[in-house]
Amino acid sequence: MKLIAVDLDGTLLTSDSRPSSQGLDAISHAVSKGHAVTLCTGRASFDARHLTGELSIPIIASNGAEVFDREGKLLRETPIDPGAAAEAVRYLLKHNVYFEIFCPEAIYSPSDGEQKLLAEMDMLVSANPNVDRDKLWESAKIQFVQFGFRGTDQPLQLLEQGRPVYKLLVYTFNEDKLNEITQHFDDQPQVHTTSSANHIVEVIAKETDKGSALRFLADHLGVDMSDTVVIGDSYNDISMFEAAGTKIAMGNAVDDIKRLATVTTKTNNDHGVAYAIRSLLEI
Repeated sequence: MKLIAVDLDGTLLTSDSRPSSQGLDAISHAVSKGHAVTLCTGRASFDARHLTGELSIPIIASNGAEVFDREGKLLRETPIDPGAAAEAVRYLLKHNVYFEIFCPEAIYSPSDGEQKLLAEMDMLVSANPNVDRDKLWESAKIQFVQFGFRGTDQPLQLLEQGRPVYKLLVYTFNEDKLNEITQHFDDQPQVHTTSSANHIVEVIAKETDKGSALRFLADHLGVDMSDTVVIGDSYNDISMFEAAGTKIAMGNAVDDIKRLATVTTKTNNDHGVAYAIRSLLEI
């Protein structure tokens, strides 16, 4: 038996943020042949389930902070330390950027976040007239249509109520601000950062990443790491590429992922997950 870990954005999802129907069929086929398949994503678990519909498979969510079995039972969680999470939210409020708080039941974002992004985008386009404003905004709007997304006027109160925080996501069109925020959190002892797309930095607990979550799930299922396969495209997939036995990069993957890959499949818009499972893995 193999354990196949499939990323969502840029991998199973096409550029319109919808799952490839051929990819879903190939995953179901692999499961029917006795293999284990898990989604391994930066998205929240409930968002991943909503996107993939009837698939009954384990889920590694929030960049590894949540691990669920195929029935939806939580097997492991590695939230950010409550004090570190509160300090991080205060820092982000001070820096006046759009951000999201990933909790077990919802993704919370300050209610004025969309206006902040619009203001940043207008400044960027004003300084760079050749930038395609509509294309930029299409990429940002993905954040607001996540399943379980909720606005809040009191983000710090959420933390005071004792909710676990699995991940913080920052989205900004200001590259200087993005670099400053990334450096700040990489210097903190209890968290580190990763990224799944342009304009984004994600803050997770120091012990959290997709690779460690994949090792945990493989051990839980009794699968040797040499029999694990990963399919991904972006920087938050690096840790699972470093851990897995077989690493398959999407055709649209960043260069750092392609350098780690055993083989490269087609792009997400060309149903690269389906091609990888049926052709490269011969399942």
